[in-house]
Amino acid sequence: MKFRVLLFILLIVVALGGLYFLFSPGIEKGPRLGALAPGFTLQNRQQQSIALSSFRGKAVLLNFWATWCGPCQQEMPSLEALYQRYHDRDFVVLGVSLDEEGWKAVEDFTQQVSVSFLIVLDQAQSVSDIYQVYKIPETYLINPQGKIVDKFVGPQNYDQEIFYQKIERVLPAGGGSKT
Repeated sequence: MKFRVLLFILLIVVALGGLYFLFSPGIEKGPRLGALAPGFTLQNRQQQSIALSSFRGKAVLLNFWATWCGPCQQEMPSLEALYQRYHDRDFVVLGVSLDEEGWKAVEDFTQQVSVSFLIVLDQAQSVSDIYQVYKIPETYLINPQGKIVDKFVGPQNYDQEIFYQKIERVLPAGGGSKT
């Protein structure tokens, strides 16, 4: 009887501790809103080095994804639509593929799903480690000054008014014509 009571109390303590860590606001992973986005350089399909800093002066939607991730596949068309809507207004969608299989997997995927925004490969997952990506898709909105202004964890439908407003708030002044 004593053993059952102790076991029950131990289970409650463990459960409460888990709930505390799950809902505690102080344990958010990755760079904080308002902080400068950590810099990195990765290669695109043509083996060109692409640095995040090269997009300074533009609004950037930095999307961590993988071809094997169902929710990533789901949101890809809406990312493309958002990119098409604002690409001529100094807006960049930068897809960071976490595919360990390399470019072959990415190419197979992009043949099925039309994607025209820039994709780089983080095969070693060094950049996702810097950003402490723990669930994909995970996306950061970065302003032209290089600061993180928003973060989205999990799949989103980016082709809707709420995201248009978020993007328009961070677009650089005088950045091209509106589509």
